[in-house]
Amino acid sequence: MKLPAFVAVLLLATRAASGFVVELGVSNAPLHWDLITLPDFVPTNNVNPATRAIRFALAPDTFSTTNNTGELDAIRASFGQWQAISGTHLKFEEGPLLAPGVHVNTDDSVNAVSWAKTNTMVNDTDDIVGRLGVAFWSEINNAIVEADIVFNAVPNSLPGGDTPAWFADFSDTNSAAFFVEAVLLHEIGHFLGLLHSPVGGATMLSRGGTGVTSTQAGLSPDEIAAARYLYPASALTNLAVLRGTVTRDSAGVLGAIVIAEDAAGNVAAGTLSEADGQYTMPALPPGNYQVRATPMDPNSASYLLEWAFDFSSRFFSADGNFLATTNTPVTLTAGSTNTLNFSVTAGPAAFFIGFVMNPKTGDAGNTPGVVYPGQSNLTVGVLSADVPTNGVALGVSGDGLTVGPTTVDTESFAHAGLKLVSAPLSVAANATPGSRTILIEQETNRAYANGFLEILPLAPDDNFDGLDDRFQRKHFPVFTTSAAAPAADPDGDGLNNLAEFTAGTTPTNALSVLRLERVIQNAGGTTVLWQSVAEKSYRVSAREQLNGANWQLLGTVTATNAAAQFLDPAATNAFRFYRVEVLQ
Repeated sequence: MKLPAFVAVLLLATRAASGFVVELGVSNAPLHWDLITLPDFVPTNNVNPATRAIRFALAPDTFSTTNNTGELDAIRASFGQWQAISGTHLKFEEGPLLAPGVHVNTDDSVNAVSWAKTNTMVNDTDDIVGRLGVAFWSEINNAIVEADIVFNAVPNSLPGGDTPAWFADFSDTNSAAFFVEAVLLHEIGHFLGLLHSPVGGATMLSRGGTGVTSTQAGLSPDEIAAARYLYPASALTNLAVLRGTVTRDSAGVLGAIVIAEDAAGNVAAGTLSEADGQYTMPALPPGNYQVRATPMDPNSASYLLEWAFDFSSRFFSADGNFLATTNTPVTLTAGSTNTLNFSVTAGPAAFFIGFVMNPKTGDAGNTPGVVYPGQSNLTVGVLSADVPTNGVALGVSGDGLTVGPTTVDTESFAHAGLKLVSAPLSVAANATPGSRTILIEQETNRAYANGFLEILPLAPDDNFDGLDDRFQRKHFPVFTTSAAAPAADPDGDGLNNLAEFTAGTTPTNALSVLRLERVIQNAGGTTVLWQSVAEKSYRVSAREQLNGANWQLLGTVTATNAAAQFLDPAATNAFRFYRVEVLQ
């Protein structure tokens, strides 16, 4: 029997629930892979019945002919990032490579990941023109049975006739192509049962940008909460539930955006209210939050940041005719359910945010701007067609930010009928990374760009293991594998990956290790020599006995090449033990 196929996409266009937004099945239950019960109608090639892992298979004919291996490894790393979320039973395993030329078929018992390269028509009747990636799935009784993902690499298939260009190298920070992992992380979210998120910094935002700094690279708290809710490892007793109803004139509001920000001012979750006005955020970490309800952009607006068609057909008639609320504080405790209702005031809103300015380039778009801790002399801004020119203030949520006075520019974007509302911005070195919200206010009127300013960490950790991803990506083809884990010692030299990272040595080369090479004693003292890494600093200590005595600091050395040494002038004829430590 040919199962019904459903589709979810990542769009590339100017216009293009629970605490996240889930797809609903036929009985309005969340759609997901039932890996616990494992219905007998799920093919064993799609879910391994022994390991309960979702199986996927890769088509070998990727976007390029020169970096085929890198693009396949990027796909593997993307599944690995979803599996790395703690507190879930989510597992993936890879099957054999498929034959070249595979196409989407949600009834062939293969969860295929492939590239469309010549024709945008896939799955017999679906056209992926204008889209970067598409996830298709089949379901029975709210259980996903099979799912396929396809990348768009068809020439001239993007808006304006552009051809999709892809890259897979995380270290290539200057690429203007689309990052394979960013798009696939998003499509895996659909593969697992998620719709688009209203949070700007979420991987499941409906639009994605180019380059490795796209905020869709790396999963956000929204996706982490979703995985823990849909695929829990155990009862969610260590998390909290927030629910409530958004009403206007006592009637439920469909499609209200409900946002929860944590104590640092980062968006922790975002969802949409259903037809009866009810919303649920079922997997929030305990703590203090600020929560609000905001309207979607009206479908009639000339410029849109988020509108009903970004989500799904069940929100196409979303009611955006109300005014955004202010924040309401709420404290959530583990294992508890809090109720927070919003009674909103009928609109329409006085103004909307149409675009967000990129603080780095000054360009405007409807994807988040990106900054890093320690940056200064930046400008944060939004564009609006209807904001007034006087009495407007721009603010950004959260800690570690200094926002200067607001300016309303009516000239720079006048040809598009837009005004730029901007302010100087500095980011403290200790600012908490995450998705911040930009707010513009004028008297009692306000508009939010929820999570549309992303503070990225200086040391990325997208597989949540505490080790800098840049080190793992440099030395391992797939940085999410067990061989790349902090406690692993793949070269067998006695130092695990975390120690090799600290020392600056190579974790896949047993000859690259921090160790003493020689100790030379003469009339001038004792010289200690060791393997080193240029620009690393080392601390040298000594003691007279092997056990029991305290180590006495002798001094520090900053290496200039692959060998370093330290002279202990006092040790001309004494017996001493030496220790060399690398400093962070």
